Amino acid sequence: MPHPGFERMSERLLRAGIAPRRVRRYVGELRDHFDDLVREATASGMARPAAEAEAHSRLGREDDLADTLLAHPGLRSITARFPWAVFGLGSGVLVVAALAIGLAVEIAALNLVSAQTQALGWKPSPGFLSEFTLGVEAWNTLIVHIAPIGAAVFLCVIGVRQRISTGWIFIGVAIACVLGGFQHLSWYDTGSRGVMTFSSGCCRHFPIL
Repeated sequence: MPHPGFERMSERLLRAGIAPRRVRRYVGELRDHFDDLVREATASGMARPAAEAEAHSRLGREDDLADTLLAHPGLRSITARFPWAVFGLGSGVLVVAALAIGLAVEIAALNLVSAQTQALGWKPSPGFLSEFTLGVEAWNTLIVHIAPIGAAVFLCVIGVRQRISTGWIFIGVAIACVLGGFQHLSWYDTGSRGVMTFSSGCCRHFPIL
């Protein structure tokens, strides 16, 4: 008799909302226990096939093993218990957080460059400023357009991994993509010497350099 994989039981537990890490741990413990039972039986002189059959019998039916875990609702994942929070509110939080973090990093980097430039008394050439602006715009593209897609992919992976209904996954992806479509960041030369401007989707302007 083959080594138990507990695939059917694992799938049932995942569809019931049990957190994947708990399912993996439970299956690992059952496999270890099965191996211990086989070793115990073979040590007593029983043939390997008979020892495995005995171990299967002593472990019990997979449905009964699954019911043992399902009897504890608290073991269900947060995603399974509150899909509206993870795929509804959470998708928006992910997009806004990515924008806020990316914006904070950008402003900090620009202010650092500005401070170093002023401290050294260095005047960047127009060519350097043009290339630097392209670099900043590339970063803006990353956090405005790529980050929402990354959030959508992350939600898809979480949803599929935890067997969440397709409807909730679609809602999460749609919210991330729609919010991402409304974002806008730009950074450009204002024409004033030593001053450049950063503008966000809310059309506020901040002097950076």
